[in-house]
Amino acid sequence: MTSTQSPRSVFPRPAPDGKEDCICFLLRSAARRASALYTRHLKKIGLGLPQHSLIGMAAAFEKQNGRPATISELAQALDLDRTTMARNLKPMVQAGYVSIEKASDCGNGRGFGQGGRAKAVRATREGRMAYRAGVALWRQAQDEMIAGLAAEYPALMAGLAAAIAAIPAASPGDAANDA
Repeated sequence: MTSTQSPRSVFPRPAPDGKEDCICFLLRSAARRASALYTRHLKKIGLGLPQHSLIGMAAAFEKQNGRPATISELAQALDLDRTTMARNLKPMVQAGYVSIEKASDCGNGRGFGQGGRAKAVRATREGRMAYRAGVALWRQAQDEMIAGLAAEYPALMAGLAAAIAAIPAASPGDAANDA
């Protein structure tokens, strides 16, 4: 490689024919870079973006619905399969940020329509405090992303929202439906 070549120019384009860009590859690459930026900010409180989002989602769901979300409901809201969500919750429970209880023990006694087998996820006091501590850090990361995208931001957000709506959701158990 010469000093004028970028490492990317040495490799074929990430598509089977090497002639066009793979949309999935580019989206995942963008997601990794964006996640790294948010994580860089949130690491000051010991959380990554997925953990911060999960705590916030659990707390918001309970506030809006008067009951904690089930693991399945959280998984659906975060576009993960239930198994991945359960795996992601384990360290959060160990850290004391969330608790998992039988849904039937969470107030209505009905198990939220799952025959009493559902498990509910509740943001703990410590989790809500960590989430609130991370909001300003998240805002810094968000502002940095918006500044970096500059004039492209509104069109990019509208385009991403339209693209996501047009793509069929992954079926439960699909390998693509991961963290």
